[in-house]
Amino acid sequence: MNPLYPLEPAGENIWLYQPPMTDHRTTRHGYPALIVMCTWLGGATPRRISKYVGYHRQIFPGSAILLIMTDMIDITVRSFSAIRSRLQPARKVIRSILGPDAGNIDKNSNAVLLHIFSHGGSNTAIQLILSMQNPRHPSGIRRLPLQGIVFDSCPGDTTFMRNYQASVYSLPPASLPIHLMSKMLLFPTIGVITGLQTLGITSSISKMQKQLNDSLVISARVPRLYLFSKADETIHWEEVQAHLDDATVRGYNVSSVVFHKSPHCALIVEDEKRYWGAIQQFWEQIVNTNVPADVVKGEAEVALNIPKGIRESRL
Repeated sequence: MNPLYPLEPAGENIWLYQPPMTDHRTTRHGYPALIVMCTWLGGATPRRISKYVGYHRQIFPGSAILLIMTDMIDITVRSFSAIRSRLQPARKVIRSILGPDAGNIDKNSNAVLLHIFSHGGSNTAIQLILSMQNPRHPSGIRRLPLQGIVFDSCPGDTTFMRNYQASVYSLPPASLPIHLMSKMLLFPTIGVITGLQTLGITSSISKMQKQLNDSLVISARVPRLYLFSKADETIHWEEVQAHLDDATVRGYNVSSVVFHKSPHCALIVEDEKRYWGAIQQFWEQIVNTNVPADVVKGEAEVALNIPKGIRESRL
C-alpha cells in the first residue's frame, strides 16, 4: 500500500502528485503550477506529511505537488554531487510540468511555491536550486522559477546541542530498545560532524544560512514567509528572527507569523487555521499585486473550505 497516496513515487525519497486534468486550472485561477515541499529530517512520517499535502491540495486544487524527503545522510556525509544526483528525477519532473521555457516566464504564469521545513528541507532546497543553475546538471530550464517561499521552523544556528537535538528526531521510537543504543552512538557522531563543519572540511549550517539570503542563490525578488514558534527547542525563534532581519536588510520582501506553543515542525498542531490562512493569504497577495507580497499580519486568518476529515486531524 502506498503510504503517501495520492502521491506516486518519482525517485529515491521523491514523490509526485498531479491533479486531474479537469482540475488543472493553474494559470487561470492563480494557483502555483507546482508546489515543491522539502521535508524536515526527523519525525517526517508519511502520516504527518500527508496532512500538509492534503491542505495544499485543498487550497491549491489545480497545483501539482513535488515532495522531496530528507535522510540523515543528506545533511551529514552525503556529498553535494551525490545529493544533486539523487535529485535528478525531481529536476525531470519540474521540466515536464513547467516546460523548457519556464525560466523565462512572466509573473504569475507557471510559478513555483517552495515550502521548506527545518535544516533538512533547507539543505535539500538549496541543492535543488543550485543543481538547476549548474550546466553540468541541465534541467532543461535556465532556473527554478520561484514565486514564493515558505520557511517552516528554519533556519537556526550551528551549535552542537542543536544539531544533536535535531538528529534525535530521526531515531527509531523511544519505546524500542534500539533507540537508546542509537542515541548513544549519535552523540559522538554529531560531535565529529560538527567538528568537521567548524574546520570547513564539510558544508556547515552557517553556510546554508548565508546561501538562503544570497541573491545569487535565491533572487531577492522572491517573497518569503517565515513561520516559526517561540516554543521550538530545536531551532530557537531568535535564530529564525535574526535570519529574517538579515533578509530584510538585504532587500528581500519578508512576511512572518509567530506561534507560541508549537514544538519543532508542528505549528499546525497549535493552530492549523492560522498556519494555512497565512500561506493562502501570502500567495494571494503575490498573485493579486504587481509587487512582492506585503507583510502577512500576525493574526492572519483566511476562510478555508476545509473538509471535516482534514480539519480535525492532529499530528
